[in-house]
Amino acid sequence: MKNNNRLTVLIMLTGFFISCQAQKNIKHAGTEQNPEQKLNSKEIKLLVDSLSNALNRLYIYPDKAILMSKSIKQKLKNGDYNKIGSRQEVGFQLHNDLQQTHRDGHLGLRYNPQLVAYLSKPMSDDEKQQQRQQDLNAARESNFAFKKTELLFGNIGYIRWDEFVGCVEEAQPTLNAAFQFVSNCRALIIDMRYNGGGSPEMVLRTQNYFFNQKTHMNDIINRSNDTLERYTDPAKTDFKLNMPVYILTSRLTFSGAEDFTYGLKHAKRATIVGETTGGGAHPTGSYDVGQGFVANIPIARAPVEADWEGIGVLPDVIIPSEQALTKARILISTELLSKAKDEREKNMFQWNLNNIRSETTKMPDPVVLNSYTGVYEGGLDFHIKDNQLFCKNAERGNVLFELRYIDSNLFVLDENVQVQFEKGITGTYTHLKMLWKNGAVTEKLKM
Repeated sequence: MKNNNRLTVLIMLTGFFISCQAQKNIKHAGTEQNPEQKLNSKEIKLLVDSLSNALNRLYIYPDKAILMSKSIKQKLKNGDYNKIGSRQEVGFQLHNDLQQTHRDGHLGLRYNPQLVAYLSKPMSDDEKQQQRQQDLNAARESNFAFKKTELLFGNIGYIRWDEFVGCVEEAQPTLNAAFQFVSNCRALIIDMRYNGGGSPEMVLRTQNYFFNQKTHMNDIINRSNDTLERYTDPAKTDFKLNMPVYILTSRLTFSGAEDFTYGLKHAKRATIVGETTGGGAHPTGSYDVGQGFVANIPIARAPVEADWEGIGVLPDVIIPSEQALTKARILISTELLSKAKDEREKNMFQWNLNNIRSETTKMPDPVVLNSYTGVYEGGLDFHIKDNQLFCKNAERGNVLFELRYIDSNLFVLDENVQVQFEKGITGTYTHLKMLWKNGAVTEKLKM
């Protein structure tokens, strides 16, 4: 059944966003219960019953709610919770027991009486406005979670943002500026390795930049099977990013960041490079279950065939997250090289690829390096120092450059030139090719 208006309200009040913002703004006042104080058996039973009722009433999968409820009630009957010390420890144990019965990254329980007080207290219009202003000020202070926008070598764009903030309209100018900066790049890398999620509305607003036509991203379904179909809206942005897109992921990529990644991957709009994501697909509400405890209970899901909860979004190219950026740059340069229109363009893209590879290759043994030493035309003096290969360049005022190794007899000389040492008929190096960043190739003889 489709009931978009009802479900839109549900999603806009998604608990994982509300509780996050609430915790950021709670005043740390005194509480009635001491977190280190032990619960008695009657209090533990009340907590387990309340948590069980909330799960059976709200959790997105009723059958899993029954299983979890039975599990914690059996542990209660066995007296397992009576052996636990503080309220905090009871919360941790119940959380772990729920996860052992059914893995759901958004599901959990914690002792947080301040959050209970915050969520249960009705807010006046003035308080709501004040709260919104505080949230907006915090978002602006963090630059709406945008950490870096830059141009990498080879005209490759790179953007990193670590949260999908809820102040969507206010964030739009920052979003526009970040994406406009990379709009002329040959390809774009989006770094989601540190993004833990956020506002579903902001996710969809960001996806709009990558599609020229209305495109289906995902559906969100509540417990009553009401469905919110999520499509990009081309009219929401003034320009589009039509270049190839590569998204970097890690195990920390979670929730809204997975939603963003999943949508672009399955629309075949992006190549995903890195690790399988954290596996948090369910919009969540925060609920008071009594005695200062808060339950985070998922209240909506994706369609079964698209639900990455507990599974994660699988990358197209699996590689440790710390190597993902270099790998994406290599993939981009290799693709550009394969589509080069002429020899000069081919040389340019090969130069870019060589430069990236030099960042991770080790210099050969000094015995091998010794064969490259000598003076070449123009006063290029190659010599070994501290087991590294250096060049004193007379044409640049005798500036000393430390070479970076690429492969075989190929090195990076400076920001504009790579050198390839060539052997003569005697089997020794007699000349070199200078491979220029702009695709030109020149030669110099050994003196």
